[in-house]
Amino acid sequence: MDLGQTLCKVRESGHPLAKAFITHGGSHGIYEGIVCNGVPTVMLPLFGDQADNVQRMVERGVAESLTIADVTTTTLLEALNKVIYDKSYKANMMKLSAVHNDRPIEPLDLAVFWTEFVMRHKGEEHLRPAAHELNWIQYHSLDVIALLTTIVLTVVLVTIKSCMFCLKKCTRNKTKQKKNKRE
Repeated sequence: MDLGQTLCKVRESGHPLAKAFITHGGSHGIYEGIVCNGVPTVMLPLFGDQADNVQRMVERGVAESLTIADVTTTTLLEALNKVIYDKSYKANMMKLSAVHNDRPIEPLDLAVFWTEFVMRHKGEEHLRPAAHELNWIQYHSLDVIALLTTIVLTVVLVTIKSCMFCLKKCTRNKTKQKKNKRE
């Protein structure tokens, strides 16, 4: 089973009477809309890669996009009515779903094959991740953390020293001016 089919089984959201799907545009929601439901979507991107995902779905003609700041009852209903009653959204989604589900081998069978492959070859050296070859410092990125900490501390110290220098110059000039006024 691939990710989308797994989501369908877990959430049981692939209901045959579903007419539309509202999602934030994350990759799991997109897979769920394509694989499980095969229905057009209304998308409300919130952050990260969601806006890019939503734009791609809108370009394919399977979704309508709304911004979270502009959502009202009216705009949401308009978007839902558009994706439900405009048959091109459903037709485009069914094409996308058919392309996604057209595979030479089922995902579960593929996972079983690769698991058995590793078992047959007893986890040979070429099957091990490169992370196993790293030392403890590299594995936990301690060298990178030390470098970044040094850079941040240097910038902070230079900023503090510069501010102190400027502050001393300013207060020294004011004390000289006060002494000159007294004389």
